[in-house]
Amino acid sequence: MSELVPDTIAPKPDLLARAQDLGPRLAARAEETEALRRLPDATIADLKPAGLHRICQPTRFGGFETPLDEACDIVATLSGACASTGWVTGVYTDHQILVGMFGSAAAEDVWGDDPDAMVSAGFTPSGQARPVEGGWELTGQWGWASGCDHAAWLILVTLLPSGENGRPEPNYCLVPRSEVTIEDNWRVMGLAGTGSKNVSVENAFVPAYRTLPGRLAAAGGRGRNQMEGPALYRLPHPPCVPFLLVTPSLGIAESLLALVTDEMQGRATRGVPIAEFQSLQLHIAESAAEIDSARLLLMRDTGEAMAAMEAGLELDMNERARNRRDHAYVVRLCRQAVDRLFTAVGGQGVFLDHVAQRKFRDIHAMSGHLALNWDIAGTTFGRIALGLEPEARLI
Repeated sequence: MSELVPDTIAPKPDLLARAQDLGPRLAARAEETEALRRLPDATIADLKPAGLHRICQPTRFGGFETPLDEACDIVATLSGACASTGWVTGVYTDHQILVGMFGSAAAEDVWGDDPDAMVSAGFTPSGQARPVEGGWELTGQWGWASGCDHAAWLILVTLLPSGENGRPEPNYCLVPRSEVTIEDNWRVMGLAGTGSKNVSVENAFVPAYRTLPGRLAAAGGRGRNQMEGPALYRLPHPPCVPFLLVTPSLGIAESLLALVTDEMQGRATRGVPIAEFQSLQLHIAESAAEIDSARLLLMRDTGEAMAAMEAGLELDMNERARNRRDHAYVVRLCRQAVDRLFTAVGGQGVFLDHVAQRKFRDIHAMSGHLALNWDIAGTTFGRIALGLEPEARLI
């Protein structure tokens, strides 16, 4: 793989402050977002001038190459206002990092003519690829392509004979939106505004340079021959970059804690202030502790990963396993807090015009994602801690 080295360093605005400024507008649009089952055009029109569609895009294309820990904080802020908007922004940001792991020619295809291009994906290996001169012809269908309606490119994962002795292995394939058909099948109970629809292609030409073996995405900068490139694109993908999909759970939980704490200060039952109930005080305390713990884990792991990349180091298997564990455990902590806080809201929370029920549904939908599954992540960590080889490939 060739190295991706920035030509110029763009002035870096305060993207976190911009996300905070957009929060009220996104929150006011959350119901519309859910009804549309995708991000409204107005939301994309808000994100673009704020630069929030280019958080981790290479600076050579006008992006900001934001460190992973800072990017997660931005996505959490957006998610607190609208979880679907935060999720899709996290997905686009993840894919900016992943495209940076391809060779520079692939990144040029994606952003050379359209620096504003956003990238969706179908990551579950599917489809069939036929070898042709210069690359492959790809045919198949993929699900869960979050943000595909507004994407100019898609990353589709299929098996290609790129492993040892030509063994088939998962490869990321970059395909332009013009080659992709979207099926409007996204009718779900949570994260409804993410537009995570089915996509399909038929005989789409994928040049060899627009493919990246999953093995190399997981290898880190040394394995991809990118040790002189920006630290962000030297990260191993599976144990690090999916924190951008973890982070929306933190935004949901933090925002619900603030909402419940504020709402309960003014409520009473039969003349008794609810804030005086010790049970509520304990619910607030335990939820706050879980949410604080989740934030500390997320920021420690992403901060240490970035520090290792800056120092020219690679993550060892124990660090990778810890990160994979924390992908799922952060979501678990936040979901537990949200469940408790939703119960504390009482009967008011079940009304569809109360924001608590949407946050409750969104975090439960999110926690079903394969990369955030506790059984897989927990056993992966346990096996490595006990000196066994990992069975899961997402490490």
